[in-house]
Amino acid sequence: MNKLSHYLTITSINSRIIIGAISIVTGFMLLTGITLSNTFYHSAYSALEDSLTGQVYLLMADREFIPANKHSSTQTLTNSPLPYSKDVNNTTYSQLTGYITQADGTILWQSDPDIDNILPPVIPLSQQKLEHGKKIFQTYKANDKSYISLSIAIYWDPDTEGFPLIYHISDDLSQLNKKISDYQYSLWTNLIIMSLILLTSLFLILRWGLKPLREVEQEIKSVEQGEQLLLKNTYPDELIPLTHNINQLIQYERQQQLRYHNALSDLAHSLKTPLAIIKSQIYDAEHPSNYINTINDAAARMNLIVEYQLQRAASNIPSSHIQYLNLIPVVQTLIDSMKKIYRDKNINFELNLEADIQFKIDEGDFMEILGNLLDNACKWCQSKVHLTIKTSESLLHIHIIDDGPGIASDMINEITKRGVRADELTPGHGVGLAIVQDIVDIYNGKIKFSDSKTGGLEININFNL
Repeated sequence: MNKLSHYLTITSINSRIIIGAISIVTGFMLLTGITLSNTFYHSAYSALEDSLTGQVYLLMADREFIPANKHSSTQTLTNSPLPYSKDVNNTTYSQLTGYITQADGTILWQSDPDIDNILPPVIPLSQQKLEHGKKIFQTYKANDKSYISLSIAIYWDPDTEGFPLIYHISDDLSQLNKKISDYQYSLWTNLIIMSLILLTSLFLILRWGLKPLREVEQEIKSVEQGEQLLLKNTYPDELIPLTHNINQLIQYERQQQLRYHNALSDLAHSLKTPLAIIKSQIYDAEHPSNYINTINDAAARMNLIVEYQLQRAASNIPSSHIQYLNLIPVVQTLIDSMKKIYRDKNINFELNLEADIQFKIDEGDFMEILGNLLDNACKWCQSKVHLTIKTSESLLHIHIIDDGPGIASDMINEITKRGVRADELTPGHGVGLAIVQDIVDIYNGKIKFSDSKTGGLEININFNL
């Protein structure tokens, strides 16, 4: 049953509409044809019956029978053609015949002496139970032809129902049946032609109406093949939400790919610091206990970095469940790490830290921001790095200055781009400041790079509290 329903299921919108249109048009035309055909049939027969009624009344007026006395109706009339058997074009009704009978069926008068072979079966008046002036229509066959007849009974003495006579008019149905047949042929021919024209028009309208969907399909193929980035055509109002959502999905997928790509480079870059710490302790043979503790701390930090970068790869939107972070312990940990990495430079860290300062930020994000900025400052400084973290007017300020060579003015707006380095001769990958810029943007912060008064690089970051 499931297989049968599967095969009977029509998956094409175009096919569904075409089949539906054919079914509706066919059904409508059939009902219309049957209704019009029946209406014409009944109208034609009704008109014929009215015509026969008029002929009977003319026959009564022209062949009035007056009995010799009130006790006998025996009188024979001369056979003669109907004097009124001509139409408006003076054409003789060759099939129209008339006759008058008594109650027992005895023919008193007939319009044609050869009428006997086309007479309808005569029913005695006692069986017909005809009332005075009541019409009786009969259809019958004679000589392989169809006929219709009208009979009306007249009582010359209505009080006693005496001297009854029955007037009959009979007509051949061949002409009427031919008219009905011709009408039906013309009707069904025209309906079929109209159906074909209507279905062709509907098909053309359908092709025109579904053209935007085919264009969407072609554009999606172009996007898949890399020929274009997004859906660019102008579409009808009904398709705008669809194309907009498709473009959003394409952009989201590209952003996801970019995030995963960046996460790999960020992970590699983030692991440089703990690896550098481990490397710096290898040659510290004088303090083996410090070496072991440093290795453990670095390994733990590497584990946190891996988890953090995997989380960032999945989403670049900060969670609404982030708790307030006490910044001072994190700052102190990073300063200790920088001292171990750059122990040979004997850097003097000038710290201006507000006590118990807290900010709603993920610990990994804050370590990425401050760790990359401190690492960059330590790499380029001569001997001094100044760090200020404070709050004022609902803002968190992070201020870092080094006494290094600074940066060229034409590179100020370029250094936060991935892969861009201020000095190509210095080892590095041009990723650290790009990571900082991404995270600052996520938290709706602002970062500014400028030359310090001491000649080094000055970095200012502001976050809304």
